[in-house]
Amino acid sequence: MSSELPLVSVCTITYNHERYIAQCIEGVVNQKCNFKFEMLIGEDASKDSTRAIVEEYAARYPDIIVPLYAEKNQGAKANAARTVAHGRGKYIAFLEGDDYWTDMNKLQKQFDFLESNPEYTMCFTRVDVIDEAGNEATDPYPPFTREDFGIEDVVLAENCFIPTPTMFFRDIFSRPLPDLYVNAMSGDIAMHLLLADKGKIKCLPGKTGVYREHPGGITKTEKARKESYQELFKLYIRANEYFGFRHDKIIKERLLQMSKIKLIFGSKDLKGVEKLKYIMSNLPDYFKYSGSNSLKETLYICTLLFFPSLLKLKK
Repeated sequence: MSSELPLVSVCTITYNHERYIAQCIEGVVNQKCNFKFEMLIGEDASKDSTRAIVEEYAARYPDIIVPLYAEKNQGAKANAARTVAHGRGKYIAFLEGDDYWTDMNKLQKQFDFLESNPEYTMCFTRVDVIDEAGNEATDPYPPFTREDFGIEDVVLAENCFIPTPTMFFRDIFSRPLPDLYVNAMSGDIAMHLLLADKGKIKCLPGKTGVYREHPGGITKTEKARKESYQELFKLYIRANEYFGFRHDKIIKERLLQMSKIKLIFGSKDLKGVEKLKYIMSNLPDYFKYSGSNSLKETLYICTLLFFPSLLKLKK
């Protein structure tokens, strides 16, 4: 391998992606760049032939591909953290093993933009979304037409709007990586917060990749979704502390939004004592972050939770 350090580290995590990993790798090694880049592949002890495919490509492209094999499955979060930690580039690009790039100038475009715009910490593009059969989604992702985003947009967004396959950002992180990222259930959102705290985010024109939805993706039970939402709630609390409360107002606004969603939608299918216990355990968060919220709204929420039939009578 060349002793020259890469300027960009492409971080790819893969597990049981034998049907997809070759297409993922091909989209990286065929990038047209005027700088050196590396592809770090965190292979997480797959049970299929994913590792063998990675080994084959690593032998073919030793100056680009750096395989990181795990002898025991670590899970997506830990695998992502260890892969990013090995990055040597000035910039990092994300690409999971079941997604792929369609623009062979993707890295060059994003590199050029961040090199010329130091006030930005990250850029991304839109993607195509396809299912297992190769059918393309009709709704664009992301759905907006804006180009510039800041910390307020990241914190208050209802859904994650930055496609993971096109994330390209400055490696501003110390080693070991910040606990806020390493310990987060949603590493992507933690990373977005950390980057938005340091600068602006840009959505570049066009589409440069494909996000693949398939049965092998993450599926969650109702219980798991609630637990995930609770973990996300805790992430914003930890982020507020991590940032020294610099973004206290907008983070508390987000926590208020989430506390209402937890109360209303988290309890809607529960009955009797189970419902009462759930409400009483989550109501303190709502009161904590409601602050100067209007008495009218508070009364409405309490009525919705405890006496929903009264609202039906009013209608």
